[in-house]
Amino acid sequence: MRRLIVCVPFLFLISCGGGLLDLVGFEESVTEYQKIETKNKIEDDTLADKHPVYDPDRWVTEQFGWTHITMNKSKTITKLDILPLAKDGDTDIDGKLFHSRAAAIAALSGKQNAETTLIPSLETVNGALKPFNDGLYAGIEVAVQSGRWHNTAVAESKLNFLRDLLAATLAFTVPAGAESCRDDAAADIAAALMLAGDTVTAPDTVKSNADALVQSFLALPLFSKPIGFYTWNDTLSGIFKQDRFLQNYQGALGGDQYSDGEFCKAAALALTINGDTTLAERYETYLALYAGLTNPFANYPVTDLIPYLSGLEALADIGAVAAAFMADHDLLFPADSSCNPRFALFPSSKSKETTLHESLFCLSGVPEDVDLLDLFISAIKNGTVNLLPDEHSGWYDYQTYALETLLLPERAEEQDHFMLTAAYKKKLVETFKSIMIQNRETHAAQLELGGADKSAIELEPVDIYPNFAAEPFPTFYLRNGRAYRFLETYLSGVLGSGFLQTVNRLTENDSSPVETLADELTQRIRLLYGLYFLTSDALGSKPALLPEELLEHPEEECRTAATAWLAQWTADIDVNRDMRVIVPVFADGVTGEVRHWAVLGVTVVKASAEWVPGYEPEIQNPEDVKEMKPHKYYLLIEASAEVRRPLDAAPLTRDEFRTICDQYDSVDELVEALEKDDAY
Repeated sequence: MRRLIVCVPFLFLISCGGGLLDLVGFEESVTEYQKIETKNKIEDDTLADKHPVYDPDRWVTEQFGWTHITMNKSKTITKLDILPLAKDGDTDIDGKLFHSRAAAIAALSGKQNAETTLIPSLETVNGALKPFNDGLYAGIEVAVQSGRWHNTAVAESKLNFLRDLLAATLAFTVPAGAESCRDDAAADIAAALMLAGDTVTAPDTVKSNADALVQSFLALPLFSKPIGFYTWNDTLSGIFKQDRFLQNYQGALGGDQYSDGEFCKAAALALTINGDTTLAERYETYLALYAGLTNPFANYPVTDLIPYLSGLEALADIGAVAAAFMADHDLLFPADSSCNPRFALFPSSKSKETTLHESLFCLSGVPEDVDLLDLFISAIKNGTVNLLPDEHSGWYDYQTYALETLLLPERAEEQDHFMLTAAYKKKLVETFKSIMIQNRETHAAQLELGGADKSAIELEPVDIYPNFAAEPFPTFYLRNGRAYRFLETYLSGVLGSGFLQTVNRLTENDSSPVETLADELTQRIRLLYGLYFLTSDALGSKPALLPEELLEHPEEECRTAATAWLAQWTADIDVNRDMRVIVPVFADGVTGEVRHWAVLGVTVVKASAEWVPGYEPEIQNPEDVKEMKPHKYYLLIEASAEVRRPLDAAPLTRDEFRTICDQYDSVDELVEALEKDDAY
């Protein structure tokens, strides 16, 4: 069978695998951890590292009051800093945790003036993207599960695939003595269908075994309880439980993922699928879908056993099959460790952060003083983890790569045009954290004035300043736009060109916008490319989209989309949706805790922007300029934290988590409440 997916280690503690650090023992993992955990000192940028290049043809016109000023900013350097709120008299909002962006915006309504402006932060732009990401994923899940959208056939039904696979498995002829392999495989498929809410047709013994599997799985809420957008309706909840079951976490919990029973069950499924061309093609489609929609797999699809199965007779000597397979697949951990990859019908996807965490802490558990998100950030900064997507990467890798320059701003194409203070860099670290958490939560199941004619009034010279319509990090916007372009191309390739033109995203109230996924993807790409153009202009860096990007998304249309959004971003429905989420990241059997990453609410910071002396813009109409001054900007950022909860505590749904959050206005008090044993 044609292989579409490269298998690599997976998405929770209950798996692991190699590649990142190539560790072979506990002592080496300790050494690597000590190397990574060294805190990276955050310092101000230095002027000597900045080398903007003057371009005599790059002029932009900006409006200050009624006056339009034409400038060449190609050799400008803008210093960005974070100011103490209390120093400017903003004691009422200093350190306050708001429960929503709308509440924070309302608190700032009387504070804006000629010297201080509220603009959308990177987090706020992400706030316009997160509900779309959730709804896109949810819409695809429902359409693929049912094969239909609004009574229109749009894809192969995953539910029908499982029904057909169950029937084929039950009809599969096996050698004497290997019946249990077939029956165990059939019970697994039947259990998954039951978890999806489907009616199962199978012999009573298979249904009885499947029912027992369902009850055992539901007793493991860490894996079986729907979270994130999967709580929006019963269909999504069923998909979550169905697919989580088929990811076979339960096969690793006892450390026996390489037992003859696991090999035999996987082999029976592999032979059944491989013996039916239609089943095989459908299966490969689902593997390809989730490898791109999230990321390549961390575990072994059952069909990875095909090269080791000479035929039906292989089931009678499964020990030899297991020995041959394990000889060809190096194990980084002892064979009975649940951190090694396992077989799964629908494998879970890898992520760079979990591959790192498991390679360090699989055998030892996470030390008390280690924050996993801070550790991941350190590993990115010191080069241990490389976020650059490769030919196997999925959407989640592209989303994570879009965040890279928040930690390594020197890699941004505009880096010669800004000079960041240590305080601003610390703000960017917090931005990375909150967006990273929200991106991961989307993938939790698989891992938004009229004017006057100048000639009509007498104008006085005006003060000018670095004039930003949005937080100025063009590379962030560009990479996010390209992540959507990747997703658009990938999904069209896997699900067919008509799928995105037919299916709509879902929303948290279980409704759908009028626009199709194709239309909304185009809107998001043009918004992000437009913000890329506008913030490049504001900094003085030169935007450079690829010719094919400009052909699909003309520059003027992108600028228009961004300008229209900026004119009303505070009223954007998606921006004002509740951003507070929590997602389990690492199940630590050694310490008896599950580490969660959480976005707790909104806080306000005040940034300052000023041109570095000697690197100011060239002014075409200097008689209209009185003085070049600094300017201040309010930015809405998000408070995040790593939360530890007991291993036997069920994960929190969004509603449960937000109910707890609503009771606290302090980050420390909220984290303490979340970590109590009786917090839901």
